[in-house]
Amino acid sequence: MKKKLIVLLSLILMVSLFTGCAKKEEAAPAAEEAPAETEIADQLADIQKAGKLVVGIEGTYPPFNFVDDNGNYAGYDVDVATAVAEHLGVEVEFVMAEWDALLVGIDSKRWDTVIADVTATAERREKYDFSDPYLYTGRQVVVKTGNPLGLKSLDDLNGKKVATNTTNSWASKLEELGATIVPIDNTDQCAQAVINGSADFCMFNNIVMGEYLKNHPEAELEVAFVIDTDVNEVSIPCRKGEERLLAEYNAALAELRESGKLAELSEKWFYADLTNNPLGN
Repeated sequence: MKKKLIVLLSLILMVSLFTGCAKKEEAAPAAEEAPAETEIADQLADIQKAGKLVVGIEGTYPPFNFVDDNGNYAGYDVDVATAVAEHLGVEVEFVMAEWDALLVGIDSKRWDTVIADVTATAERREKYDFSDPYLYTGRQVVVKTGNPLGLKSLDDLNGKKVATNTTNSWASKLEELGATIVPIDNTDQCAQAVINGSADFCMFNNIVMGEYLKNHPEAELEVAFVIDTDVNEVSIPCRKGEERLLAEYNAALAELRESGKLAELSEKWFYADLTNNPLGN
């Protein structure tokens, strides 16, 4: 009997050991980690991370943007760009380039934007988003003193030669009117083309015309007529889809407008408040 009891206990012990080895304790499921906070990846974040807003300008286009006698950037657009950068909480850095390369520089990311009398045309809006306008300038046809060709209306531009850059906001319109473009790179070349007769007219706006004659009183130029049905709406462009950056541009301009600073800058550089649309649109 004793032997049977010992054998039975041994069997129970062996079964217990076998069962213990066969049943492995399952590890407790790992606690799910809280998702990391997603970093916003857009141009505004890049600008703020870099600590600077890089702005493309011509640097040869007074009173909008130019290099003053002390070698510093100056002009209406320079002041506006500086104020926008301040709103973003960053420094501003200017990079000079010829006009025809400026908007392309946004595409290639050579600079963040262009603040240099950029008109928000329908064609440009297909490629870029634009801020609200911060300046309105008039369009006018400028000819050699005496208006030798008697240009008086848009119809008279058919068959005439216009000195302008190929990316001018009115270039395609001028071609539709029958004008032939004589390509130039800057204001001086434009004026000289009209004066020496290689072009019949140019499209200096009222601001540029006044500034050029102030610095070149001997220039044989005059306004043939003003295009009073259209104005340049000057805005800040940015790459398509950069909604946060565009919103900040608009917020910065709204602050400048509401504080009176925008009108003050216009008075400083243009001797008039040109920050409201004269056509009332």
